[in-house]
Amino acid sequence: MTARAFRFIGRGLRVKAARRAPAACDAPHCHQHAFDHSLRQTTSPSNAERIIRTYSISDVRSIVANVACPTLVLHAREDSIIPFEEGRAIAAMIPGARFVPLETRNHDILATEPAWQQMVEALEDFLPANAEDGRSSAMDELTAREREVLELIAQGSNNTKIASRLKISDKTVRNHVSLIFSKLGVNSRAEAVARARDAGFGRRFLP
Repeated sequence: MTARAFRFIGRGLRVKAARRAPAACDAPHCHQHAFDHSLRQTTSPSNAERIIRTYSISDVRSIVANVACPTLVLHAREDSIIPFEEGRAIAAMIPGARFVPLETRNHDILATEPAWQQMVEALEDFLPANAEDGRSSAMDELTAREREVLELIAQGSNNTKIASRLKISDKTVRNHVSLIFSKLGVNSRAEAVARARDAGFGRRFLP
């Protein structure tokens, strides 16, 4: 991909490849026009070239197996931008990932097509139920130390790292983790991470 792949039309940018393989093949003209407009508004030819070049050389196969939280992969079966088999392959590399094919040609799913409802149902089934009462009260039951441990769990730290950061023994960490799992009603670290991040953990700096 070179700068020649990009050209200005009027005051904006249009990517030639996007016209051959639009993000929404079955979209009406107004959607295609909106897509072109968004390209012109969000980047420049040189920046678009760098983005596409980065996409083309990026390879995450060696690290996706380290994903330790519940994962849902949605991919259009006849995707015109990214081959369907690439989505399936990535999902297979992530431990416990759920793969859901969407029956559409569109890379950007339209709210007017059946695949949209299919995507919504998959997301609703995957995401934890909205439990303002039970889950909030479970978080409230955690002690200050347990909240510190959960914060580090949510940041991806293992027990040894947590013990080092908090200057406590590995056994004490294990005890805290067991109590946290019990209070939150989870059975695995991945579930604890998901629950913690939903509650806002994983972003705070601990001295």
